[in-house]
Amino acid sequence: MGLRVVKAHHAEMIYQHQYSGGYSEYRDVQIAHNKRKLKNVWADDTTLSAIAADLQAHGLGASGICHGARNGYEVAWFRKTLNGDVIGTDISETATDFPDMHVWDFQDENPDWAGRFDFVYTNSLDQAMEPQRALSAWRKQLKPGGRIYVEHTMAHAPEGAGEMDPFGAHPMAMPYLFFVWGRGDYRLADILEIAEKKNNAQRAWVFVLEGDVPA
Repeated sequence: MGLRVVKAHHAEMIYQHQYSGGYSEYRDVQIAHNKRKLKNVWADDTTLSAIAADLQAHGLGASGICHGARNGYEVAWFRKTLNGDVIGTDISETATDFPDMHVWDFQDENPDWAGRFDFVYTNSLDQAMEPQRALSAWRKQLKPGGRIYVEHTMAHAPEGAGEMDPFGAHPMAMPYLFFVWGRGDYRLADILEIAEKKNNAQRAWVFVLEGDVPA
């Protein structure tokens, strides 16, 4: 058995995994891990409640989309709490096993969703092969005044990145990335700080992006 050299990411602020097999390999890996973790839920009531409160404070929540939602936990939670039309996506065909879920690669634009939603929520930006492209696609899904909520923890940092979760960034690097990636398209409007997630005791930061950029 040959030795495999693995690059250490723990000292890096930003890391993007490269797939030797390109997009096809990325897609296969994502679907395989989705099925392996199908019953796992990362979203938690504490974080989702903070997002719901922010939405309500801004008169939003009637419609939304949750990307990388796997088994649809957050979709069902937002639909019940906000009494809104909320749907979800996942790259795996297993998405349709759950209510209001759609099979979709969240990095791709969907004309049917253009300008349709009050909000976008994800805790899965780390699963993007091209996170900048994903955010650009999500921006186009917002209604005027809509907001994107990106949940991030130290588990989303470079040391946790690799084949399964190809994008990793230290939480302190995220505002820089949003500034660079979002120039003229979206901006960082707020950061919701969650001292401890209910389901795994992680500290979380929810980066709130607005699509209405002042000229």
